[in-house]
Amino acid sequence: MQRRNRHSSNNNSETFTIWTSFTDLMSNAFMIITLLLVFVVAQKKPPPPPGIVCEPKIINLPSEQYSFDSGSAVLPNNLKSDILQGNKPGKILKLIEETLSQQEQCNNETEVLEIIGHTDDQPVNFLNCNNPKNPTLKPLDNHLENVATGNQNINTLCPRSNADLGLMRALSVVKELQKAQNQTRLSRFKKVQFRAYSAAQLFLPENQGFAKKNTRKDPATRGKRRRIEIRFAQLGEYVTPDEN
Repeated sequence: MQRRNRHSSNNNSETFTIWTSFTDLMSNAFMIITLLLVFVVAQKKPPPPPGIVCEPKIINLPSEQYSFDSGSAVLPNNLKSDILQGNKPGKILKLIEETLSQQEQCNNETEVLEIIGHTDDQPVNFLNCNNPKNPTLKPLDNHLENVATGNQNINTLCPRSNADLGLMRALSVVKELQKAQNQTRLSRFKKVQFRAYSAAQLFLPENQGFAKKNTRKDPATRGKRRRIEIRFAQLGEYVTPDEN
């Protein structure tokens, strides 16, 4: 009978134990690296589908197409119908939903629609907001929130400046869009919030920048300044400069 070598058996056992520990360590390391790679891939945004343009869009509603009465923020009938036709979306609303979809495919989901009212440089003080003969007109500062919350009609507000008028017109569009949110089934559009802003007469159309002195009295430029813009944005994080 062959004698079993005790030392040889111990050496084999030690070698097996070390090798097992090493393979377990490599296996765990491989799993950790795999999980890290999966996490990195998941965080990396996929490219947009072919044919999708990811440049930011601004929907322009020019005055030559949607003309407000002078000094008024009451929506033109064609602007209202192009937002909402009965309970169906009009062409403006369809364009908004289409743009929201494109932004989503570009991994840049829109959370806020910014509605910006732009005016020309013609003064609006002819309305005479303090005229006792027309008590239905209310100062904007005292009644703006009532209009925003739906407790008062927009046509009761009296703008004292182009800044007022631009804000009132933007708010009119916001109110119509909020109405459309309640009456349509457009999934992406129903998720967005709204902000109403005024740019008064300060910004030229088509991203031409801040108002230029030599264009203020140009009739062609003046007409193009009167418009409503719809911009697609995200809610940012509020930060405050370090006091130290």
